[in-house]
Amino acid sequence: MTHRFVPTTALFVLAAFSTSVPAQTVLQTDALEQGQAAFQDDTKLAEAPGRAGRISLVQGKVDIGGDVGAESSPAQLNWPITSRNLISIARGARTELRIGSTAIRLDGDSSLEVTELDDDSLRLRLHYGSVSVRVMNADVVPEFELRTAQATVRLTQPGRLRVDAERERDTSLVSVLDGEAQVDGAGASLTVRGGRAAQVREQDVRTLQAQRDNFDDWSLTRDQALVAAQSSRHIGTEMTGYEELDRYGSWSTSSDYGSLWTPQVAADWTPYRDGSWTFIAPWGWTWVDNAPWGYAPFHYGRWVQVRDRWAWAPGRLERRPVWSPALVGWVGGSNWNVGFQSRNLAAHGWYPLSPYDRYVPGYRLSGERLRRLNDWRQANRREQYQPGRHNGLTVVPRDQFGGRGPVIVPRAPRPNRPEQLMPGTPGSAPPPPLAARPGWNRDQRDRRDLLERANAGRTSVERPGLERPGLDRMQFEQQARERGEQERLTRERNNGERLARERMDGQERALREQGERERMGREFENRNQMDRMRFQVERNDRERIGRERMREQAERIQRQPVMSTNAPVFARPESRPDPRPDSRPDSRPDRRPESRPDPQPDRRPEPGPMLNAPQRPAAPPQMVAPPAPRPQPSVPAFAPPQRNNDQRNNEQRANTDARGVSRVER
Repeated sequence: MTHRFVPTTALFVLAAFSTSVPAQTVLQTDALEQGQAAFQDDTKLAEAPGRAGRISLVQGKVDIGGDVGAESSPAQLNWPITSRNLISIARGARTELRIGSTAIRLDGDSSLEVTELDDDSLRLRLHYGSVSVRVMNADVVPEFELRTAQATVRLTQPGRLRVDAERERDTSLVSVLDGEAQVDGAGASLTVRGGRAAQVREQDVRTLQAQRDNFDDWSLTRDQALVAAQSSRHIGTEMTGYEELDRYGSWSTSSDYGSLWTPQVAADWTPYRDGSWTFIAPWGWTWVDNAPWGYAPFHYGRWVQVRDRWAWAPGRLERRPVWSPALVGWVGGSNWNVGFQSRNLAAHGWYPLSPYDRYVPGYRLSGERLRRLNDWRQANRREQYQPGRHNGLTVVPRDQFGGRGPVIVPRAPRPNRPEQLMPGTPGSAPPPPLAARPGWNRDQRDRRDLLERANAGRTSVERPGLERPGLDRMQFEQQARERGEQERLTRERNNGERLARERMDGQERALREQGERERMGREFENRNQMDRMRFQVERNDRERIGRERMREQAERIQRQPVMSTNAPVFARPESRPDPRPDSRPDSRPDRRPESRPDPQPDRRPEPGPMLNAPQRPAAPPQMVAPPAPRPQPSVPAFAPPQRNNDQRNNEQRANTDARGVSRVER
């Protein structure tokens, strides 16, 4: 009996040891599986949206927050945009977001929150700054809404608009550059057409002319540069990232796969290898490619190899295709070890899905969307598909997915012999990182208790994290709300300080402008006074010169000679013909010819009735030449009275004797 008892005791000991070892192994891997299970429970609460945007341009310092109260990180090209993202732009920086054909651009010193982005709505909130929005598709018009603290903006037709918030305190300015929009605010609702703007305050709304600046010109230049005519024919305009494909590749048509796009890359290039993995809720691990065109080919369609080169097959043309975080298949896990340099490590790998592979999401997705993701495939060359062969396989150590940050694939270690890697069974996606696991930052006492109970030989393990699954989520949401409230208070405080600084800067600028205006006014008045003085001097000079000219003209007139005629002084003497000689004999033969006195200067007659009486002209033959010109006033101050002919005859008789001889001659 003793010999029979010893083997039985040995069997019990071996059984207990074999039971304790697997239990300890399970407990070591339970910590990772617990976070993944909790994340899957959270994602099953609601279906993940089938539409997402991208960051298509980053200029300067741009930060993006994944959730309200979450820590912000520097924005990266091709970073997916979804609901509850907060984009903050530093002063002097700019960024561009693309959601299908819709373009959203932010100027420096701005903050925009994507409050809701799914298949049926696009809602934005501008906390402060400037945003330019262009909507091309009429189907997006009823889905679009933009809010500020003072106004709500909705489009009524496709177009382009700009919204400025808090550039002036408690003021929102909505400028419609093209199209038509409805603006609600301050208890009023008005329709703003292209070329007009609405300024909304808390109690006031007024319209004015829309103004453009360099930010609007930059946005218009971006719209004109990103015109992809070929891509819009093959995949439409609502596939996010379509606008980059024409510049970095070429399109062709295949009888096996339909439309194909071939990128301009090296011959040994492989998809899903030049980029990083980041964990974005609610989808999970999401691929962010480094290439400027690397968005649409990695979130839609499948990759195929044509003549030893990779080409992208987008599938059927749809009005709005379903977005996916990464269309890859996962291999490996905790049971797959790969040699990296000098040791074997647990590894994870992925490969691009072909048109014949089925996509299995790690998040909740409706059957209709899953059918659209997997039912587009062509079946013409199904016989060439080889199950178990994964072209383009990329492998990294499993611990790369356990950190807090993204997994940068080009920096990760590479296996020794990648061509011989082929796991026996398909794997699953890596677990969520530490930052995304609910309850991961709790006290380490729970996990130590689990290990102690396992070492005590207990076969049933209690999981506090799964015993009340809602408790950790509630705590996480409470912490998120508290962080969000703190960040909101911080933003408000920073916004208040910024507004105070801007107000002070505005006052100083207003004072400087007022001083400048006063200085310019004084200069203008001085210039006007100097001009008036100069004009007065010139006028006085012109008058003086005119007076001198008039005086010189009067002097010249005074210097002109005056002839001794009976005609008035203002009448010029007329030339008369020589008179005929007198044939009558003189009754007095001894009478000498009558002598004529010297011509006397013309005198202005006295006013009276005899002024206009006819006078007897002198005999022309006895006229003498006038003397040389001498100065004489035109109107003499004193003029002796003129004598008539009878007076002159009487004077002549008095000066002659009886024979008619002048006494002077004798």
